Amino acid sequence: MEIIRSNFKSNLHKVYQAIEEADFFAIDGEFSGISDGPSVTALTNGFDTPEERYQKLKKKERYIVISKVDEEERKRREQQKHAKEQEELNDAVGFSRVIHAIANSGKLVIGHNMLLDVMHTVHQFYCPLPADLNEFKEMTTCVFPRLLDTKLMASTQPFKDIINNTSLAELEKRLKETPFNPPKVESAEGFPSYDTASEQLHEAGYDAYITGLCFISMANYLGSFLSPPKSHVSARSKLIEPFFNKLFLMRVMDIPYLNLEGPDLQPKRDHVLHVTFPKEWKTSDLYQLFSAFGNIQISWIDDTSAFVSLSQPEQVPIAVNTSKYAESYRIQTYADYVGKKREEKQMKRKWTEDSWKEVEPKRLNTQCGSYSLQNHHYHANSLTATSTVGKRNLSPSRAEAGLEARASGEISDTELEQTDPCAEPLSEGRKKAKKLKRMKKDLSPTGSISDSSAKLFEVPDTW
Repeated sequence: MEIIRSNFKSNLHKVYQAIEEADFFAIDGEFSGISDGPSVTALTNGFDTPEERYQKLKKKERYIVISKVDEEERKRREQQKHAKEQEELNDAVGFSRVIHAIANSGKLVIGHNMLLDVMHTVHQFYCPLPADLNEFKEMTTCVFPRLLDTKLMASTQPFKDIINNTSLAELEKRLKETPFNPPKVESAEGFPSYDTASEQLHEAGYDAYITGLCFISMANYLGSFLSPPKSHVSARSKLIEPFFNKLFLMRVMDIPYLNLEGPDLQPKRDHVLHVTFPKEWKTSDLYQLFSAFGNIQISWIDDTSAFVSLSQPEQVPIAVNTSKYAESYRIQTYADYVGKKREEKQMKRKWTEDSWKEVEPKRLNTQCGSYSLQNHHYHANSLTATSTVGKRNLSPSRAEAGLEARASGEISDTELEQTDPCAEPLSEGRKKAKKLKRMKKDLSPTGSISDSSAKLFEVPDTW
């Protein structure tokens, strides 16, 4: 059966039952992705960092249309707008129960090229996306402890050499052929099945369905490498753990995935140049400028700058020297470009922090006294602990002690609010996120193989 707005409430118990019985979940939001917009090159760059790509995906363009209406028409439009907003709110609140049930289950959630799906889900049903990528990673792993992207899985060994096209439709077809063994699907009574013979591509439910089929086929293929071979590999097997929480990054040349559980890959990029030039320049002008350096790749940043990758890194100093006396363009190494951007960011952050310190000292002094003398019992290693926001003070405050204890599950959120004189009451969303984080520590997926077997299929650090 199809569950839509009109029958959602009456069938919510069936949804809950399906969540409880499922081994894993496949999702698809049917978002057009980062190619949605006036220009793909305006939204993507082959040398985007994960932070830059996250910021681009998070940003939304807004268009305002101004028109003149009379008072009666204005009231009518306001009523329509209010009714629509109320309807959307009711729908969002209702469906959020399903998302929260999936999150609380701690089960594996699967998608294909799923970064945008995850971002939209977190934003719509938990809280607005944070400005910082590391905060987004922490929040996402609190909500969904285990994610798996089938596009990344298909792009990695042992699949990479035998799968030529990782688009969802082509992947589903390829996984029906040797050496793969597609699963046989029997639909429950009252739930007519999708038929892969009559493709219904780009319908969210169908795409989620074949994403699940692709995962089963690839997971079972991993079982053929065991001794003795296994024909079925469950969603809880350690064989698939190397693919957890790595989301495919589309159109990035040398960083294939966003790592939700640690630092992202840091490619050397010593063959890449950053070039600035007049707005009138076209791609042909850049090819002419670098014609002496053989094959090059151009990745536009905006109207006046681009990355140019050379085939031989030893040519980089020669190319940089050619622009020393040029008036219309400038060439610098990728390392110099990143270094200058980092300096600008640090200067901006320092300016912001200094401004804040000038405005806030009186409020801080009155509300939060120093508790450093009360913390002599802290272990030495807590003096050098770091977080994603910055370095910890040498003398941890009482508030910081509470935060550490809460993170480790030793005290509750309510107790923390009572011990921290600066703390504001925690929002329900943050409390749920912290609760989910503690739940994640208790999750111990059991597999049918030894720990050493899980190292058969490591997602590589360099591609």
